[in-house]
Amino acid sequence: MSVAGFSVHLLDKQDALVTIAGRWRGDDETPLGVASINLDHVHHFGAAGASHRLRNSGRVEWLDLIDGAPIAAAARRLTGSAWPRLAGSDLIEPLLDQAERDGIRIGFLGGSDETRLLLLKRLARERPGLTIAGSWSPSRHEILDEEAARMLAEQVRAASVDLLVVGLGKPRQEIWIDRWAPETGARVLLAFGAVVDFLAGRVSRAPEWISRAGFEWAWRLVREPRRLAKRYLGHGPLAYLASRSAVMLPGSQAPVPSSVRGAVIIPAHNEASVIERTLTGFEPLLRHPGVEVIVVCNGITDDTVDRARRFPGVRVVELDEASKPAALNEGDRIATAWPRIYLDADIEASAAAVAGVLGALVHDDERLEAARPLAQYDTTGASALVRAYYRARVRIPSFRTALWGAGAYAVTERGHRRFAAFPADLADDLFVDGLFPAASRAVIPTDPVVVRTPKNLRSLLRILRRGLRAGAAQGEATSSRTARELVRTIRGPRTAVDAFAYAAVVVWARQGPGARRDERWGRDDSSR
Repeated sequence: MSVAGFSVHLLDKQDALVTIAGRWRGDDETPLGVASINLDHVHHFGAAGASHRLRNSGRVEWLDLIDGAPIAAAARRLTGSAWPRLAGSDLIEPLLDQAERDGIRIGFLGGSDETRLLLLKRLARERPGLTIAGSWSPSRHEILDEEAARMLAEQVRAASVDLLVVGLGKPRQEIWIDRWAPETGARVLLAFGAVVDFLAGRVSRAPEWISRAGFEWAWRLVREPRRLAKRYLGHGPLAYLASRSAVMLPGSQAPVPSSVRGAVIIPAHNEASVIERTLTGFEPLLRHPGVEVIVVCNGITDDTVDRARRFPGVRVVELDEASKPAALNEGDRIATAWPRIYLDADIEASAAAVAGVLGALVHDDERLEAARPLAQYDTTGASALVRAYYRARVRIPSFRTALWGAGAYAVTERGHRRFAAFPADLADDLFVDGLFPAASRAVIPTDPVVVRTPKNLRSLLRILRRGLRAGAAQGEATSSRTARELVRTIRGPRTAVDAFAYAAVVVWARQGPGARRDERWGRDDSSR
């Protein structure tokens, strides 16, 4: 997601913790900076902010997590799913727990001398197993002066710090990290503002019910009006307006956890126009040692093979037969890793989306056997009827829990034992969806994959008829349930028009001219 010109990574709390801890355990030489994104961050680092260009040195990989309620609201508006607010004060305790278990060395930079001493005493009392490598309370001069800042970074390096908590306040802490992180030698640097004060016991957080309601800013303003009035009442309204312009960016990538394991299988039939876009979308995973990426080119007559082979880390396989099921089965034969994501060649999926689904199936309990990411339909350039159809479709509750409809789904090794191979006469996503009861599958709250819809009614009918034939072959009787759900989505004139358009298109696909024609591939070329 992009807010005011910078990316915000959509992760739940567990994924964020795994990503951060994975970096200090790994051997990546690029330090990871972690920032909490709220309206104050938008004010300083947004496109109109004075510090907009001061956090893009390229020397630090940034993980930007949702903090403020307006940022969380923007993410929900764009994805249709709720995303947790991950303030530094929410993450610091579980991160310290993990750091203590891993035995890494921690440093604290920021706060007054008095706060620093209170912090060290409290940690010694409450966390005797935590390894504190050092703590520093730099003056404003030591932060801003080039030579003094260099000496400070060298002191941190000399202390062999793995995890550095930086509490200098925005925008200084992010600017300092971006400039000096490599010199500190720390693997992870947390730009967590007031966390040092929270840990030292000098500042208390708002009650949980106030935080849940999105009014923690008001709580803090009442307690510190002189310091925070300008931030919340002066800068806040304009930053809020900027946050309303948030958009989804398929290329927005969160750093990939080192613990990710699995395979990505992409069947590709004449996909030269889209295969590079798809592979670029999750490019960080192409270099990941724990992830196999296999593109199975089947019955191609274009240069899909050559385009796919331009990407290091991708294994490209060729089949003479133009068959998606045959390509999926060949991918299964070649792949060795589990779980496995089956990804259509025209779907845009970020590394965070792929890693999130794989991670959920690896780290979840044994209940989950299949999953898919969230999906977002891109109807740009589509006719009014097609747009209405997809607006109605996303309102149908069963779509939000089914494995079909996203062009991407994954199964575990245990889940794959439910079927020996992909059948030749069924749509693969409908087939897989029918195998797994609701309790064993899930839609994972990741970055949504982008599904480009057909542009016109003819193309939409073509792919619907493919699915309808597959549904009939499986003996599924879901029409009446879908009709009931569709009726329940009507909330006013516009939703009624959308529901009518959806029903009309489905009826036309079932009974209109061409409904009996055998178009087994059922391919939509209008969106490619």
